[in-house]
Amino acid sequence: MDTPTPLAGSVSVAYLQGLLDYLGRQGIAAETLLEPLQLSPGLLAQRDQRVAASVYLELMARGVALTGDEFFGLHLGEAVRPGYYGVLGYLLMSCATLGDALHRQARYATLVGSLGHVDLADEPARPGLEPQVAHSWQPLLPQQQRQLSEETLAGWTTFGHWISGLDIPPTEVRFQHPAPADTTEYQRIFRCPVLFSQADNALVFPKRLLQAPLGQADAQVRQMLDGYADRLLSELRQGQQVLDRARLELAKQLADEGPDLERLAQILALSPRTLQRRLRETGLSFSQLVDETRQQLVLQYLRDPTLELADIAFFVGFSEAGSLARAFRRWTGQSPAEYRRALLS
Repeated sequence: MDTPTPLAGSVSVAYLQGLLDYLGRQGIAAETLLEPLQLSPGLLAQRDQRVAASVYLELMARGVALTGDEFFGLHLGEAVRPGYYGVLGYLLMSCATLGDALHRQARYATLVGSLGHVDLADEPARPGLEPQVAHSWQPLLPQQQRQLSEETLAGWTTFGHWISGLDIPPTEVRFQHPAPADTTEYQRIFRCPVLFSQADNALVFPKRLLQAPLGQADAQVRQMLDGYADRLLSELRQGQQVLDRARLELAKQLADEGPDLERLAQILALSPRTLQRRLRETGLSFSQLVDETRQQLVLQYLRDPTLELADIAFFVGFSEAGSLARAFRRWTGQSPAEYRRALLS
């Protein structure tokens, strides 16, 4: 069977820096967070590098636990700075209009991190309301979906106000997760109706705002950064990163002879020690890479209603469906059947 794509992705170090900076302001040192993941603080100086998406999710989970902040994602997004988006942040700032910026943001979002899918689309017409657009975000991973969606939409709101100079609240905000008991923080940050248990996570606002000019527009800078962003995106899609190549090759091994570090290193033209070091630089051990790759393959295979759990277990290298079910509950807190029902309902 063909390997589904994409596999679990990565997050830019620039974006990771935003999370660590925020936690630092809460009195939690970066070293305390990075050491258990075997990540060197020196990594933060390499803003063009990337870490595994699972590392970002683990650090976010630790941030929620250490701060005790139920609205951690909202507050993290509220604290976003342009530099945390790396090249994309500066590209968006150079655009002529808000619409130009948002279309580029949807195109190049993966440069920041492959945690979710970004879209910008017209909303269905509503009686008595001017034409609207929805800037939406769909999570690709099962962990920390509430915190990630709240971080993303709050971050977009903060960044949008900053680059446009407009202090206009959205028409409405939608979240897929259920409403918490207290929604005061949502009203403070978004200043508009906030709906929960919706079909998407989205900021909805008047379409006319797409024509709003941006104060730092610079056509020459935009053209230069467009080319640079295209090149970076092409490299990501071609799997030039060792982590991406390792995931794809490992996915092929799982249903065949099983995961093998030495064989994987040979395919990648690396020594086993070098491969382990390169994985460690992204925050992963080989066993964690195997577990993460299995998880992402299973999540994608479950989208196919014709596949039995026993088949999926075989495709990812489990001996039987029971082993898959136990691993899946550890990953998501749900059984594969529960996850599939929610997915296909």
